[in-house]
Amino acid sequence: MGEVDGFNVRNVEGLRSPYVVIAFEGWSDTGTVTVDAARHLVEVYGGEPFLSVDPEEYYVFTETRPTVRLDEAGLRVIEWPKNEAFAVRLPHAEHDLIVVIGIEPNLRWRTFGERMADAIAAYGPALVCTFVARPAATPHTRPIPVSGSSADPRLCQRFGLGRSLYQGPTGIVGVIHDALRRRGAPLISLAAGVPHYLNVPENPPATMALLEAFAEITGLDTKASLLRDAADRFIARVDEASREDDQIAGYVRSLEEHFGDDEEVGPKEGGSDLPSADDILRDVEDFLRGGGEPS
Repeated sequence: MGEVDGFNVRNVEGLRSPYVVIAFEGWSDTGTVTVDAARHLVEVYGGEPFLSVDPEEYYVFTETRPTVRLDEAGLRVIEWPKNEAFAVRLPHAEHDLIVVIGIEPNLRWRTFGERMADAIAAYGPALVCTFVARPAATPHTRPIPVSGSSADPRLCQRFGLGRSLYQGPTGIVGVIHDALRRRGAPLISLAAGVPHYLNVPENPPATMALLEAFAEITGLDTKASLLRDAADRFIARVDEASREDDQIAGYVRSLEEHFGDDEEVGPKEGGSDLPSADDILRDVEDFLRGGGEPS
């Protein structure tokens, strides 16, 4: 194992032109949708960790705080922000898999991106896919929309993706993308449009939608159906919360009426007589977090 700039990387022998999934909590993730999808892949296929990052090098701990938990003996344990990569062997598929799961760092993004790209590019990936989850003006009663994009027109044509023309602020996923592009890696992104009024830590329907979209592109069995029961329970709880409040129900109906009108990601602004989502749907978030029935 070698360490460079806080990156501890161990070589994994025999990986076959892997597909790569990258997911980070933070700016590119609503709740934990993307990292939950990535963790699902590791859990169902038993990933082998081969990369970790010393958090001391990349975090301001007053901004990204460590957490404390009690272990099985009742002792307090500090858990520091983690960035890890797992090698997943898929003997019955043409390609193996690398899964990167992390938390967007506070410091030294260029260094972080270069070291992460070095570790991934060393395996000659067949495809690198970043998972993204963004707030969208879509109701929870409709399928989660997932859009695919790439800056490479050949990949757009091959997979039926949109051309990425975005300009503006970016997150660590964009920085890693750029570093991998300079190393010649084929890059795509899958973005789930998450109902903007459900800013909660978990959203199984959105996680499931990302996994299904990745399966469609790669042909891998992501075992997304294992999340079906959790997704159904989640929707049932949101429905229950909505029925308790006429304003919430009306807001959802308005989103249903305009569902599919455009590709806009994020809540629509202006031109609406409805109360703001922040005001009327905070009760839904409280309900899903276990705060009881909406008031």
